[in-house]
Amino acid sequence: MMEYVSMDEIEKEVDILKQIDHTHITKLVEAGYCKLSSKGKSNDVYCIALEVAAGGELFDFISMTGAFSENVARYFFHQFLDALEYLHEKGISHRDLKTENILLDKNYNLKVADFGYASVKGSNKTQVGTPDYMAPEILQGEKYSGQIADIFGAGLILFMMHAQSKAFLKAENNDPYYKNIAGNRPDKFWREHIKSKGDDQYFSDEFKDLVTGLFAYNPYHRLTISEVRSHAWFNGTMPTSDDIKAEFDQRKRDLDDELKRQRDEDPTTAEFDSSLLEGNTVHRGIGDSDEETKEAGCLLYTSDAADDMQCVDL
Repeated sequence: MMEYVSMDEIEKEVDILKQIDHTHITKLVEAGYCKLSSKGKSNDVYCIALEVAAGGELFDFISMTGAFSENVARYFFHQFLDALEYLHEKGISHRDLKTENILLDKNYNLKVADFGYASVKGSNKTQVGTPDYMAPEILQGEKYSGQIADIFGAGLILFMMHAQSKAFLKAENNDPYYKNIAGNRPDKFWREHIKSKGDDQYFSDEFKDLVTGLFAYNPYHRLTISEVRSHAWFNGTMPTSDDIKAEFDQRKRDLDDELKRQRDEDPTTAEFDSSLLEGNTVHRGIGDSDEETKEAGCLLYTSDAADDMQCVDL
C-alpha cells in the first residue's frame, strides 16, 4: 500500500516515541539522518532505529500456527492492556491497533508497535488507520476520542487471537456481522460465529460478554480499561511464562517452516529491492539480533523532497 507522509508527521511520530518507555511497547533507539548503501547505490535517509522484536508479528502466529486458547489469549491481552493503559495515561492514543502492529520479542513478550498514526489530541477528526479495524465513529467521519477508538481495536485483537478470524469486515450498520452489534443483538452476532466454528462451547460466556462490551456501537457505552480489568474473563486462569515459551517455541518453528516454504516458492519476496530507495521512500528493516549489541530495527526515510515523501509499507 502506498501512502504519503511529510517530515512534520515523521517528526511527530519520533516525538511521541521519545515519550514512551514501557516493557510492552517497542522502544526508540535512535532517530536522525544517515546513509544507506545497497548494490552500489548510496542514499541519504532519515532513520528511525527501534528495538527489535525478534519473535515477529502476532498476526503471523495467529494466521499460520492456529488460534490461541482463551487462556493464552488472556496472557497476551494482559500485556497488551498494560501497554494501552500506559499510553492513555500519557495522553497518547495509538489509532491503528491491529494484530499486524503487535509484535513478540524473542521471549514471546508482546510489544505494541507502529506509532505513525498516534495522537496526543483529546478529540480527533482525521480518518486514519486501517478501514477494517476502524471504530464505527471513525468510519462515519465523526469527531472521536482516539483512546475510546483504541478500546474498540483492543476487542478486535482479542477476538482474532482466539477465533483466528476477523470479527466482521467493517464496523458498519450493513456489515453482516457488525449490524447485530450495532442493532443491540449480540446474541445473533455470536450465533453466526459459533456456527462457523461448529462448536457451541468454543467461546465462553465470559469471553463473549467482554468482547461485546469492547465492540459497543456507541463509543460511550464501550468498556473502560478499569472495567476490563475487573471483568471476570480478564481475571481468569493464565499460563505461566514457561508454558508460553514451550508452546510458542513450537509455534515459532512451525511459523519459520511456513515462511521458508513461501520464500522457496517465490524467492523474490526475500530480496531487498534497492529501487525502493529511488525517489522518496520508506523502508522497514530489521538489524542484527546480536545479544551482545543493542538490538534495533529501523524505518528509513529518504531526505529528498522531504516536504512530501512517498512511503512504501513493506
